[in-house]
Amino acid sequence: MSKLVVVVGISGVQGGSVSDSFLADTNWRVRGITRDPSKPAAQEWAARGVELVAADLDDVESLKRAFTGAQAIFAMTDYWAPISDPSVRAEAAARGIGASQICAELETQRGKNMAIAAAAPEVQRTLERFIYSGLASFTKLSGGKYTKAWHFDSKAAVEDFVHHDPEMVSAGLSGKSSFIHVGIYTDNWRRSPLEIVKDPESDGYYRVQMSDGRDKVPFIWARRDTGPLVKKLVEDVKPGTTLLGVSQIASHREYLNIWARTVGKKPAGDEGIKQISAEEYVKKVGGDEDQKEHILETWKSGEEFGYDGDDVLHPKDIGAEHLLTSIEEYMQWEDWSSVLDRD
Repeated sequence: MSKLVVVVGISGVQGGSVSDSFLADTNWRVRGITRDPSKPAAQEWAARGVELVAADLDDVESLKRAFTGAQAIFAMTDYWAPISDPSVRAEAAARGIGASQICAELETQRGKNMAIAAAAPEVQRTLERFIYSGLASFTKLSGGKYTKAWHFDSKAAVEDFVHHDPEMVSAGLSGKSSFIHVGIYTDNWRRSPLEIVKDPESDGYYRVQMSDGRDKVPFIWARRDTGPLVKKLVEDVKPGTTLLGVSQIASHREYLNIWARTVGKKPAGDEGIKQISAEEYVKKVGGDEDQKEHILETWKSGEEFGYDGDDVLHPKDIGAEHLLTSIEEYMQWEDWSSVLDRD
């Protein structure tokens, strides 16, 4: 009899990848959680055989119903989704804090809600693995130097809750849980105009950033590679594991040069990097002052202290490196017309 995996965020990048991986295996059935199963994006999954269930991350009882009967749960939260919500802005103004902090609080509570639901007796009866898509605490990694990398710390707080909360431990969830820290998306150019910029003087391209672009960072083709890594954690890796979700370790300088070579363009600037000051960078990023501070502290902490601690495993440590795609393979697959045409 096939097992059941429940996927939170099935219409998103990570959830979609996880669903693809499990759908390809007849030993598994997929149940996708969505607020509105009637939406076209959800119905595309239904057409592929996914069971859709309506649930709300703010409603623990709805999550319990959605999780019941599962052998595995992939749980994730979206820090960025509420950032422009008028109610979030209103609450931030009323409390005298930034919307970035409100989003962090929401993300942590929603992550805890999923854990509480997964720890319920009716869910624990069948549950074997709970995988949460988290991140490291930059406050801890930086020794308290950087405390406003909100979307890292908010996810880390969920992990800490699952690991150490007495009720999570006694219910058995802590002993069934693992975590994946998904790296920098190879398609972040879709979300930021600073990732691939045309230089009008040389007709080449560069990336705008605050450093020289030589530090190595974890890139992941998240829509392709998240799923195989999560499936490996569920099926073959003992619980208690924290895995870095990475397709390839490379520098931003290397990334831009691979891109230029793939599309037949030349790198501009300093071998594909245009370094600017932190002040210039946050001006270009835009947003409220608290958002700028959030982005700046995230960048600085990553540059100085890395993205994860020493207790995080890499795909090679669990025998998963053969499941992954390289940056060049991603580049060759991608449609770059929207980048090239805008120039």
